[in-house]
Amino acid sequence: MSTRNPPAASTRTARRCAVVLLVLLPATAAAQQSLDELVNSGLRSSLTRRQEDFATARARAQVTEARGRFMPSATINARYTETSGQVVDLGALVNPAFAALNQLLNKPAFPTDLNLRLPQRQETSIRFIQPLFQPALCASYGVATNLRDAQIAQRDAVTRSLAFDLRSSYLNWAKARRVVEIYEATVPLVEENLRIAERLVAAGKATPDVIFRARAERSDVLQKRDDATRQAATAGEYLNLLLERPLDSTVPAFADAALGIDSMPLLDSVLVRAHVGREELRQLAAARGATRAQRQLARSAFLPALSVAVDYGIQGDRYRFARDADYTQTSLVLSWNLFNGAQDASRTQQATLDVKRVEAQEEAARRQIVMQVRSAWASAEVAHDAIGTAGDRVLAARRTWELTRRRYEQGMASQMELLDARTSLTGAELNRVMTTYDFYLRRVELDRSAALYPRTLP
Repeated sequence: MSTRNPPAASTRTARRCAVVLLVLLPATAAAQQSLDELVNSGLRSSLTRRQEDFATARARAQVTEARGRFMPSATINARYTETSGQVVDLGALVNPAFAALNQLLNKPAFPTDLNLRLPQRQETSIRFIQPLFQPALCASYGVATNLRDAQIAQRDAVTRSLAFDLRSSYLNWAKARRVVEIYEATVPLVEENLRIAERLVAAGKATPDVIFRARAERSDVLQKRDDATRQAATAGEYLNLLLERPLDSTVPAFADAALGIDSMPLLDSVLVRAHVGREELRQLAAARGATRAQRQLARSAFLPALSVAVDYGIQGDRYRFARDADYTQTSLVLSWNLFNGAQDASRTQQATLDVKRVEAQEEAARRQIVMQVRSAWASAEVAHDAIGTAGDRVLAARRTWELTRRRYEQGMASQMELLDARTSLTGAELNRVMTTYDFYLRRVELDRSAALYPRTLP
């Protein structure tokens, strides 16, 4: 009777083995040498970061637009008009008077066919305008510059958040990969346990139920390995999604020294760094400056605006370019709003309230950041201290497993004791992996909360 697996079962087993190999395959040919380089590559290719770059470029263009309002402007104005009907015609008044003068002088000294209809048929001019004193322009420029700074802070905040997502996603993938490695290392142990059980039963030293228990234990380990493999594959796909790469791309595996995670810093130093580096505080400071500029803009309505305008052009019934056909006109323009129903005073009051609101938000944000940093630092400190305890537990569990296996082979220990020792060893190794990567993840969260990583935003 054939004992070969059915074709479907063989296919499923092959697929599982392929997935395990892909997860455990070391990426020695990867171009990345450290996690920092992988994160920088992800930041440069991020579509979310690119959107923030576009918004920042737009904010800078708005500053250029506000600065341009201080410069002189030049416009060309041209008009050509055909009139009919009852219009003002100064020629109808002047021509009879000139005709009378010609009769008195007995010679055609004055023209009598002047066409002085208003408006004249054509008028073409170039106007130059230069603001001299306009407080609203300075206030508008202040608003634009502060909004630009706020957008830059927003872009940097998104960049730091993306860096956190990339690092934490890689650590979740690496943690799942290490779990798969543990279960892969456990598979030979349960296979050996099954072989020992079969030999003991064959020798008459144990009952057949030990074989069933050993097979159940092996199935449990294989199931957990497959589940961990699936989790590792999902984590790798999410990391590739953040990296803007194909989902099935190979994820490079880095040593712990290449993760860019240092030892625990001092609490006072991370608090100072958070106050200096958190983009949220920079954004609120820029918002405070923008609201103050809005208040200045509202107050500028109480001041006059002064500009100078120079017009140069030609006008008449036809286009004629000559020295006696052009004109130049210089104007000093003053504008001063004396009363508009207390609207300016109301706008000033609203802007003042906005300033106070943003100042309150800034103080609340500072307090929240202090709480976040303290909580993240305490969590990372506890996780860091637990790594040593987890290592001691692994050493003790491995020694117990070795002793119990020898006793079991000699028939001096029960299968239950062997399974308990094996379960304790696997649990201790899993606990060490979880504890180690829990510290890494909490350390990454501390880096984000205190703006410790990356120090220089790309």
